[in-house]
Amino acid sequence: MIFGLEIVAFLSVFAIFLIAGTVKGVLGFGLPLITMSLLPFVIPVELAIVLSALVQPATNIGQLISTGGARQAFNSTWTTLLALIPSVALGAWFLSELEGNSHLFILGLTLIGFAVHSLSGFVFRIAKERQNIVGGITGFVAGIVGMLTSINGMFFIMYLVGIGAQRNEFRAAIALLFIVSGVLINSGFWFAGLLNQNNIILGVLVLVPCFTGMWVGNRIGNRIPNEVFRKMILYALLVIGCVFIWRGL
Repeated sequence: MIFGLEIVAFLSVFAIFLIAGTVKGVLGFGLPLITMSLLPFVIPVELAIVLSALVQPATNIGQLISTGGARQAFNSTWTTLLALIPSVALGAWFLSELEGNSHLFILGLTLIGFAVHSLSGFVFRIAKERQNIVGGITGFVAGIVGMLTSINGMFFIMYLVGIGAQRNEFRAAIALLFIVSGVLINSGFWFAGLLNQNNIILGVLVLVPCFTGMWVGNRIGNRIPNEVFRKMILYALLVIGCVFIWRGL
């Protein structure tokens, strides 16, 4: 046993984070989507959520620094960031009330929702005068869903695309949102008793295959059609989401 996991499960966790890092390196997103799609098949879903949430902030710090746009990112997302605080707390309460396979059902719905939204290409535009209100609503929903599944990027992406964020602003803002939400969600896990020393150490260790995969993905990204790869991932998420819903019922 290593950190409470069988050898096969331990090695599988490392392999999954390597795959997830590679996908993120190719597409620029998708790390928690991949980890949360595959980890529940080898480890308890609660541990999968915790590990995914632990890794998320660390993989975005470099992105935020490299853009040099932290101030602009804060100006466009401050209501979203504020709304994350009470919503993560509410999500922590929901988490403590979940029973049985409810996690898998919620996770399945989230994966299907992300895949359907991404494949549809639907974009809604947010008027400037409504930006702060919609940003707050986005943060509130993202905090709850992130606490329950560690997957909340869909809501951040919809909001940033809706306000017309340009590439550099988008990269800085999404990184800032992931960092802040990750810290808050991990704090919620700590108070909920899901975050312990073993989980933290394991979360640090899986950063090695994660960053290795990102390095590999960055180098192969120009050699394959990104749109084809993206659609393959999204269709796979649809199937996995259906499996999780079936297991959760």
